[in-house]
Amino acid sequence: MARYASTLLIALIAGLALFAGFNALVDPFGVTGAPGIPGLTERDTRLLDDGGRVHVADRLARGGDGSILLGSSRTVDGFPHDPAGWPGGIYNAGMRGTNIFELGQAMALAARNPELHCVVIGLDLDEFGTHSKAKATYWLSALTDGRTWLSLARVSLSPNTFGASVQLIADNLTGGEPRVPWADTYEAGTQRQRYEDGIRGIYRWYLGYRFDPERLAMFETVVNALTAQGVQVTGFVHPLHAWREEAMVRAGRVEDYVAFREDLADVFARYADRAASDACVPGGAAVLWDFSGFQPFASLPAPATGQTAAHPAFYEPSHYLPHIGQAMLERMLLERTASPYGSAPFGVPLTPQTAEETAAAMLERRAAWLATPDGAAVTAILDAVAAGDPAPEAQTPQYLNRDDLRSLAAKLDAIAPAAARR
Repeated sequence: MARYASTLLIALIAGLALFAGFNALVDPFGVTGAPGIPGLTERDTRLLDDGGRVHVADRLARGGDGSILLGSSRTVDGFPHDPAGWPGGIYNAGMRGTNIFELGQAMALAARNPELHCVVIGLDLDEFGTHSKAKATYWLSALTDGRTWLSLARVSLSPNTFGASVQLIADNLTGGEPRVPWADTYEAGTQRQRYEDGIRGIYRWYLGYRFDPERLAMFETVVNALTAQGVQVTGFVHPLHAWREEAMVRAGRVEDYVAFREDLADVFARYADRAASDACVPGGAAVLWDFSGFQPFASLPAPATGQTAAHPAFYEPSHYLPHIGQAMLERMLLERTASPYGSAPFGVPLTPQTAEETAAAMLERRAAWLATPDGAAVTAILDAVAAGDPAPEAQTPQYLNRDDLRSLAAKLDAIAPAAARR
């Protein structure tokens, strides 16, 4: 019996070692540094299979970047992979499907490194809702505890990694790539249908949305800690196409949104006067911009029913194109004033002094847009949706707990001091 148990244990350990070794060698998330094997693992096609958490967290933990750009899939898809013109360069560390809990952990993790001087982070109501806290691969990544070696062990032993490893090898053998939902041209009607289906779904989502003030308080804790040690934090409110913004208004969330803008402005204002060790944008240690609110570039008409050419600014109502993101960076650097289409406003500084005025301007722009054929089309769609009395897309609330805040506090305690950044 003892020999049988020993043999079984040895076989189990050997199997785990082979499993982990295979994943480490293929390295689908780009964390082990294993060399690519030509024709087999050379092309990294699966770095973002998990939304990018494992790969991004590993890079942030290892450090070396002077500026990082954080956010959800809007950041992943809405900015170039390597944005141009940013002083010293900026790493696009966007993660799909993320929220302010994961983003706060990422900010704290990156700030442990003295090379980091600037954090640019995209924000909107989505990130501060109770509907989400962390995706499954968060617990594999270095975002959890900041230990790259422990993350590497978790990733190597994960079935998710094995699936990505097999798919990466298949991609290299067949020339395949991950499916991308965006294109330069579409079949007639595809884009229009995407816009219409998108706002029907997002209307129900907004009906069930619940803002979490504890998430905002957590974010302020991170901004406070980073700016206290000389890291400049620049926030920006993501642009959404007017169709999605109208769905938000019609679902009764405009008051939440206006209050959210005011609260964010207050948070950034409290730390704006601190000294940044090597500021990237003008305006102090904490700077906030708003690119939302029915601004002209986001109110360009949705694709026509038979249109095949891609919309010039938005993939669909929730995601903008990379040239918009590039222009937003230039706006924050004060290197441009107008959108890529020559329209203004294009981004407005958001402070406690401007919050009320810019909210009123947003509602004025909405009223003008509703009078256009595009606005009338959305009104008809949402009237039909509302007439059906749809049930809210309610999800089980996921509140922050003591362990969540403890893990964040541990990272904040390890932030590199301001003196090390000079």
